[in-house]
Amino acid sequence: MSFAHRLKLEQLGLSPAEAQVYLAVLIHGPLAAPAIASQTGIARTSVYPTLCSLAEKDLIEGGLGHGSKFTAVAPEEALRALVAREEQTLAERQQIAKELAETLGPLAADAESVFDDSVQLIRTPHLIAERAQRLQLEATRLVELVVKAPVFTPRPSNPAQRKAMERGVHFKVLYERAVMEDPKIARFLQGWIEAGEEARVYDGELLYKMAVFDQETVLLTLPRRSVHATAMATMVVRNAPFAHSMSILFDFFWNQATPLSAENAGSLSKRKSDHPRQTAAGTPNAQTQAMDGNTHLDPLDLLETRKEKKKETKKSK
Repeated sequence: MSFAHRLKLEQLGLSPAEAQVYLAVLIHGPLAAPAIASQTGIARTSVYPTLCSLAEKDLIEGGLGHGSKFTAVAPEEALRALVAREEQTLAERQQIAKELAETLGPLAADAESVFDDSVQLIRTPHLIAERAQRLQLEATRLVELVVKAPVFTPRPSNPAQRKAMERGVHFKVLYERAVMEDPKIARFLQGWIEAGEEARVYDGELLYKMAVFDQETVLLTLPRRSVHATAMATMVVRNAPFAHSMSILFDFFWNQATPLSAENAGSLSKRKSDHPRQTAAGTPNAQTQAMDGNTHLDPLDLLETRKEKKKETKKSK
């Protein structure tokens, strides 16, 4: 009996026991309940309920008298009936979900109004990503982003950001120097900037990974208390005064940062591909150092050279 066939039948909605019994009857011909128990290793007391369930799903026939044998319905017909049953179940659930959404809608609106001035802590990575995308789609004027190293999974495009920018939302993105030195980031930078984001590079270490939406909502990744900690926590604050203060903090670093053009970003990407083995100077820890390269944008070469000279001077002392 093929294990792969059992798994596929389970994916179509059968229980493991149902999949085993159906395949046994199909492969070995008409079988009585004791023979099915022998073929599958399922207890005889459990075989009968399983046979009844398969009969209800139109996957087997027979079993009218004591000791009678059961026959499997031909796979094409049986599987078509199984899919039709699942589709009916799905349609019923969709109808229930629609009715429930209409009923719960007003309650959700009330809950949202209460949440306007509250704080939420999110620890699950996929929930953090989901909330970030939702906030980008909800933005109407301005999104201020602080991108701090390390960035583990850069993507060539951000659909939520693209849709927001198409609606006229202005994205200001402040990159930490260590992020720029990561070759995984460098190859995407030109495309991000050409898509419409305004980017600058801060020649130092930034405090947080942070996003401020319309100066009303803040998404803030909390620093880990220990270098050995692996859990991530992100705080979402819907409070206009707090968001405004975070926007002021963003502007403080933004005004000290160097503008980054698409042309210079393209130059950085090319240099990263030409020097893939170089390591970052001044990376804060081993994990970031392993991720970062060390080729720089043309307007920032002088700043980086000055940084390296200071380090050499300190070593000589």
